[in-house]
Amino acid sequence: MNLEIFHAYDIRGIYPDDLDEESFYAIAGSYAELFKPAGKIAVGMDARQSSPALKENLIKGLIDWGVDVVDIGEITTDMLYFAVGRYGYAGGFVVSASHNPGEYNGLKLVKEGAAAISSDTGLFDIRDDLKRSPVKNPPKGAMGGYEKKEVIDDYLDHVFGFIDPSSIMPLKTVADGNFGYVGRNVLKVAERLSLDLVPVHFDPDGSFPMGPPNPMLDENRAEVESIIRNSTVDLGVTWDADADRVMFMDEKGEFIPGIYITALLSEIMLRKHPGAKIIFDPRVVWPAYDTVNRMGGVPIMAKAGHAFMKDRMRSEGAVFAGELSAHYYFCDNFFADNGIIPFLLVLEHISRQGKPFSEIMKPFLKNHFITGELNYRVEGVENVLKRVKDRFCNRGQEDFTDGYSVEGKDWRFNLRPSNTEPLLRFNVEARNTDALARIKEEVLEIIR
Repeated sequence: MNLEIFHAYDIRGIYPDDLDEESFYAIAGSYAELFKPAGKIAVGMDARQSSPALKENLIKGLIDWGVDVVDIGEITTDMLYFAVGRYGYAGGFVVSASHNPGEYNGLKLVKEGAAAISSDTGLFDIRDDLKRSPVKNPPKGAMGGYEKKEVIDDYLDHVFGFIDPSSIMPLKTVADGNFGYVGRNVLKVAERLSLDLVPVHFDPDGSFPMGPPNPMLDENRAEVESIIRNSTVDLGVTWDADADRVMFMDEKGEFIPGIYITALLSEIMLRKHPGAKIIFDPRVVWPAYDTVNRMGGVPIMAKAGHAFMKDRMRSEGAVFAGELSAHYYFCDNFFADNGIIPFLLVLEHISRQGKPFSEIMKPFLKNHFITGELNYRVEGVENVLKRVKDRFCNRGQEDFTDGYSVEGKDWRFNLRPSNTEPLLRFNVEARNTDALARIKEEVLEIIR
């Protein structure tokens, strides 16, 4: 096992070079020894070709160490969070590598209440234990139980609790499942709501024949955007392979970046929960800040990443959190992210507004310009960050919530190391295009 597969909030690597069946068996043993779960553990998997064998060995390891396992089968990641929270399990695993290409696989882990197991709460302890003793031998006489459980119907009842289904119009929706298991859920949603659904890539295929199942990539969305532009529809929606992220396009086929959906969902949630706390990450913030302040809520900035977001939501008692990466979290969803709840909330909002999606989004985009997230492989990340700090330390308000942010009069940027990849991530937002281009080029000069 390549121990570099352990990241800030998940395990992820190339199969079988970085991780394999033996790796998952060993991870199960280390988890059981360190966490000693006092209850059942849910285990599910995404649609990757390597997932069934990896899940089988993970389950075998847990049972051999005396852990009771509930096999929840073929799921989206947000279904794991639901199952652990709803049924009171002691924790759970989903075998998944999220949006990475098909040759990758990995794990996300949660403990009771669907709270994430991250680098700060035990993930690196498992890594360090496996470094000390890579071969794990189960204790004699230990034998956990095994059962299967289907959770989809309870899951759908749960997410429908966030909306008034009777208010939703039969909107024509182009939906891309990216060859994951979310298609089954969306078909059931469309049936309940009488949506006019145009399904794209709903049949699971873990080889991901159209390329990496990552809707952040322009080329991944091109087909859906083309379908929208060549027909009359109300909106487009797409999920990544494990469907804990959801992204939207308006009726013209224009992609709506996550910061604007965060702002929209903040408004929606503050209508339902006046005065509530709303959390977002520091990469791009002005639309969310402006919306939350306008709606009388309390804006809070927190470190990006699902483990960090969930922990901060719990400590603050926030009702909603959104990330630029299109993860959206809800307190009534066990403080976890979910890919269907935002879809339902947007459908409800468009139906009630009675206006095109593009018109609804206009106020959030007005006088706000962004570069989009730019990613760079650099030698000496800390040295680059220091040089940027030296250049900008007297140019505006600094913030160190996550990486390095500076806010000037008409511009703001965030520069941060990735939690999952060896990259430096860079975002600029500005009130005009001149400021956007100027600050972008000044920072890139240092990065280069």
